[in-house]
Amino acid sequence: MKKVIDANFFQIPELEDYLKSNIGNMVVFPDFACMEAYKGNAIKNISKSIEIISRYPDHVIVLKGTRDVIKQTLVPNGYQKLEDTDQTQGFKIFCLGVYIALRGDVTTANQILEKGKLATNHFDKMQKDAALVAKAIEERAKSFKPTETIDKIIKEILLLTALLFKKHPDVYEMPQTNQVPNSYIFRFAVCAYLLMIRWISDGGIGNVGLDKLRNDTVDMNYVAYATFYDGLLTNDKKMMEIYQEACFILENTFNTKPGGG
Repeated sequence: MKKVIDANFFQIPELEDYLKSNIGNMVVFPDFACMEAYKGNAIKNISKSIEIISRYPDHVIVLKGTRDVIKQTLVPNGYQKLEDTDQTQGFKIFCLGVYIALRGDVTTANQILEKGKLATNHFDKMQKDAALVAKAIEERAKSFKPTETIDKIIKEILLLTALLFKKHPDVYEMPQTNQVPNSYIFRFAVCAYLLMIRWISDGGIGNVGLDKLRNDTVDMNYVAYATFYDGLLTNDKKMMEIYQEACFILENTFNTKPGGG
């Protein structure tokens, strides 16, 4: 099994249970998880975050950055491997470096601190971008009614997908129809739309604060990544439910089987 890990799952015993239960169980690190691990005191936080997983370095898959993933999932003949081979193979050495830095190696510590600054800046930018996405979702929500038919919901998902394609800096032209279901942007749009429905059912999108809009939207990246693999490791009930709903929609509405990453 290959499951995408949410940052909230790094330090709980269930992670080790998952890794110990089967030699084939793998943890998939998207860039969001990596960046969240660096937030705050980079050396201390990254050390805590990888405490469990560092004991199983051969069970880790590190993915390419999201912008590269978006490009990889828009290739004409189906998406290519999303794995960052160098970072995956070097994960054991990375864990050793964190151990050395924590024990006072200044050179290694400075390297980690620099990465932490870059990660924090990039994550802040992504949160700002997420606020723009949340605004796009809010616009779509204005036309949503609880009695919408499945055909209308499908149309709204595709409209949101088209809007995200149009706004993304790495998408220079609209993809062909057969490229859309396996694209990261489409799968993110499915998850984001399901999130929107939850916001509305919980009292209306107007009652959701900007911080929550932004943070929930960032969370949908984890869920979207999970649809390319075998599941999601998270203790967030809402994220898990949206993942299951997204898989159902992909398979039964868009004839796209989740997994296979």
